[in-house]
Amino acid sequence: MPHSTKRRAARGPNSSRNNIIKQDPDSTAEQTSPEGSATFTNTDRGRGSSNTSNFGGSSTYLAVDQSFYRHGRSDAPTPSERITEPEPLLREMRMRAPISVAAAESPISLDPGESFFHTSFQDIGKKLKACNDTLGELQQLGVSHDVQLPELVLVGDQSAGKSSLMSGLANLELPRSEGTCTRCPLHIRVSRNNDWSCRVWLRKEYSYQPPNGRSITETDVTENDPFYPWRKLPNTAVHEFKTMHEKNEIEDVLRWAQIAILNDDKSHKLFVPGSGSIALNTPIAKAADEVTAKFSPNIVALEIKGPELPDLSFYDMPGIFQNPADARDDYLVHVVRNLSKSYIQHPSAIILCSMPMNSDAENSSTFGLTRRLGALNRTIGVLTKADLIPEGGNHDQWLSIMKGEAHQTGFGYFITSRPQGKDLEELNEWEELVFEAHSFERWPSNFHCFSERCGIEKLKTFLSKRLSEEFTKSLPKIKYTLKQHLEQINNQLGKLPELPGNVELEVQTGIMEFGEHARSELRPAEFSKRFGPLPDNFRDCLIEMKPKFTLKDASDSPVVEISDDESDAGSTMGVVTPTSKRRNMGPPTTPAKRQRMEQLGNANPQNGHNGNNGNNGNGYIKPEEGRGSLPPRPSPAAQRPQFPEPFAQFSRVGRGFRTLRQVRDEIKAKTRAGMPDIITEEVYNDLCREAIKPWDGPMKAFLDQIMRLLHNLLEAALKKSFDRLNKRLIYQESRKLLRGYLDERRKETLTALAVVYRLETFGLFTINREAFYRCRAAEEILLSRYRHEMRMKAHGYSDGRAPDAWEGLTEEKRAQDRKRREADIIKIGPDPFERELEVISYVRGYYRLAALRFADSVALHITNGMIPEIQRQLPYYLDEKLGLRGPDASRVYEHLMEEDEATATKRETLKGEREKFVKALASIEGLETGAESNELLREELYEESQEAEETDAMMSGAIQEENGEA
Repeated sequence: MPHSTKRRAARGPNSSRNNIIKQDPDSTAEQTSPEGSATFTNTDRGRGSSNTSNFGGSSTYLAVDQSFYRHGRSDAPTPSERITEPEPLLREMRMRAPISVAAAESPISLDPGESFFHTSFQDIGKKLKACNDTLGELQQLGVSHDVQLPELVLVGDQSAGKSSLMSGLANLELPRSEGTCTRCPLHIRVSRNNDWSCRVWLRKEYSYQPPNGRSITETDVTENDPFYPWRKLPNTAVHEFKTMHEKNEIEDVLRWAQIAILNDDKSHKLFVPGSGSIALNTPIAKAADEVTAKFSPNIVALEIKGPELPDLSFYDMPGIFQNPADARDDYLVHVVRNLSKSYIQHPSAIILCSMPMNSDAENSSTFGLTRRLGALNRTIGVLTKADLIPEGGNHDQWLSIMKGEAHQTGFGYFITSRPQGKDLEELNEWEELVFEAHSFERWPSNFHCFSERCGIEKLKTFLSKRLSEEFTKSLPKIKYTLKQHLEQINNQLGKLPELPGNVELEVQTGIMEFGEHARSELRPAEFSKRFGPLPDNFRDCLIEMKPKFTLKDASDSPVVEISDDESDAGSTMGVVTPTSKRRNMGPPTTPAKRQRMEQLGNANPQNGHNGNNGNNGNGYIKPEEGRGSLPPRPSPAAQRPQFPEPFAQFSRVGRGFRTLRQVRDEIKAKTRAGMPDIITEEVYNDLCREAIKPWDGPMKAFLDQIMRLLHNLLEAALKKSFDRLNKRLIYQESRKLLRGYLDERRKETLTALAVVYRLETFGLFTINREAFYRCRAAEEILLSRYRHEMRMKAHGYSDGRAPDAWEGLTEEKRAQDRKRREADIIKIGPDPFERELEVISYVRGYYRLAALRFADSVALHITNGMIPEIQRQLPYYLDEKLGLRGPDASRVYEHLMEEDEATATKRETLKGEREKFVKALASIEGLETGAESNELLREELYEESQEAEETDAMMSGAIQEENGEA
């Protein structure tokens, strides 16, 4: 402990070494040291190369008891200070008094049992690669949102040489100037490796949600919505883009990766060079101009490995600008500034602020922003474009900056020179020529004393060590915080609804029971009971939709000669319709008979029906002599019942199909020249096709009604099978899949039925002659009898009654009916529409035959095709669609047993977070133990975490074991 005490005394706030430097006029408020905090000194700056040789060297380590973030500023010495360490840093750390875990708010405050600084890891400061690789892995996992990680953030104005600086740090030719590289942050991680490779990821933390119907304005960008119209996602999504092994690919891949970031509404796979359809078919310049967004806060991450690369990880931010070329992009000024601001404000961020030496330092917007945010104590200034320093000009400004007298930063400044048009090897030789050999005449000699701070290689060495030191110092705190997060996640997982003991058994039991219920309910004998009269109703609907022909014609009324002897004009001829003269004449009646008819018409109605002269009543009326003595019967149309559901909508289909006159006209129009009195087949075919055409409506209604019955039946079976699991996701997911499956079967069956329908409507065809002859004969009898009745009515011989049904007549009465009609023909003459009646009989006969055939075919497809297939396949369909046969089945079983969707989503999110923290801790464990592979450690941590969740012991047991308390 004496070393540590001595060191604190030497570096305390009252030390004589802390001479106050001259403050920058603009930085008074920001640089004022809080009471009790250390103040930077500059007494040794600018004294020559011998005094500045320690810049970036190991002598700049902080004292272990001085927190880098104390009071929001750094206590790091200025680069010009030469500090002689009384003892090695790690030795002092080992000798510190133990600090309780509860007091672990300081980055190094942790129980010694949890400390990163084991005896076996005393040389951590020398293992920069391992440290920076681990840091890069943690950043790639996205744990920086949960724990503060040291990070390098490169910021600067546009045209500040930032792109050249970034390429130099990454030791890679990256895109410069305008282009997609300036439109989103880059996270670049470089490390040494025997073989060169570059992996590119897209890290999405925001989604693009632009306003509808208007442009984005500056007022949209607010403190609560700093990156509008980008909105924060609940979880970070990491998509691997492409891995390369050739350096000449990197520029195109990086440009396409950032184009993919700017097209948030499209899959990133479309933009992968060599495989994505957009990347293959669209010029890159055109794709860059047609991006959805002009800027994105999402990150393109690069992991570059290769020989002679530094161990470094840093963020490159888009350059801050003031005046966009397009006034509509004014809002981007605020968005880009807000993005840089958010990274600068990270307490653990080391800021690299670039300023070009061919411009006035006071014009740097980025430096001013960094100062206003109070981040100068952790800033490294980088003066770029040294080769463009004004020749023979006043260089006092830059000398004052390098001496720490103006624009002060916590870690001083470095100088670089990276002219355009040179490759990496030429640039390294150029900087040696300028800064070490001093062979560049324009480089002033009064800057030679800062050679140890000149050149990209010096900067990389300093940054790598600085970052490793900060990571080393923060690692115990990082590890402790990660374990706290892991414990909290396990606690939250433990509070979620408990899953059944054997989730696989529960799920499979429910599915098997459902399969048995479904098979039982869909057996032909069982399901036919549920059909009820539906198939018969479908058949009857088709038959009742037969074409209805108007069997009377205006010509049926006879032409009557009327003679008026008293007229001076002589006799005239006129046409008198039955309705005007003879419709109600009938045979003459005696006065007694007329009196009985009148009394009957005035009598009370019988059977609840109103009598109207006896014509509309249903009561019994004694027949009188002659047909004119009986009241007329209701017409067949009035007696036709309404179709049952779901066929009621087709009740009027077929009515008014044709009149006799229209049939005659159609025959005439299709009669071939020179072939009189021959009715062509075209007449029959066209009329039959037109009559059949409406069948698709009842067909779909029949199928839809069957599907409703199936859905209700199977959903009831599902509910019964999953009765004990009806609050779990398995039930909800199975219901969705059941609906989807039945919809698929409906579409499939409808496609098959459409083929049957198309065959029927294609043309007239049958080889079932006997059935056709019977149907045609039945229609011929029906039509001829009704046609005869119409003609008799037109001539005034009808009593208004419809003929009795032919099927109900005995052979004797049928013979009497024929004789009566033959006798009537003598009175009224032969029917002039006899040929038309023949056509109509043919059409209606074929229609009846085809309707019966079609009804059978449709019902057959459903009962013998679709339903048995559902009976066989449905249980296996659920198994497959639920994912119970895949490689990740165990996870699926757990998901299906969640209580509801929200719980399932929360559980999956927590498990993803747990996996992230397990991987992060495994990476740290691998760093501490120096393991070549940490996969075994990761598995142990994951198993440990799962066991903690199940036993509700969480991570406490694991922590105690590590502390030797088990």
